[in-house]
Amino acid sequence: MHWLVTVAVFKEDGDDDEEFRHITYVVAAADPAEAVKLTVKDSGAKAAILNCPIEEEQLLRLGVKPGELLVIHDGEFDPIISRHRRH
Repeated sequence: MHWLVTVAVFKEDGDDDEEFRHITYVVAAADPAEAVKLTVKDSGAKAAILNCPIEEEQLLRLGVKPGELLVIHDGEFDPIISRHRRH
């Protein structure tokens, strides 16, 4: 299995300590702990949430290779509610 992992990154320039953005990654790592570790290292976040597994076929479509990760959503640039996508 490979994983979807989400982190919350606090905004440095925010006036409020509660300002943050969510970033969701696709992580090509079979071990869930390794997926979280890679995501935290890449994002600079202090913690991560392991969302769900993703199939090998989905990784291939995204072009993600073993040990790599890819940002698929960044709340600062592309809020989830900004547009609908058909699957």
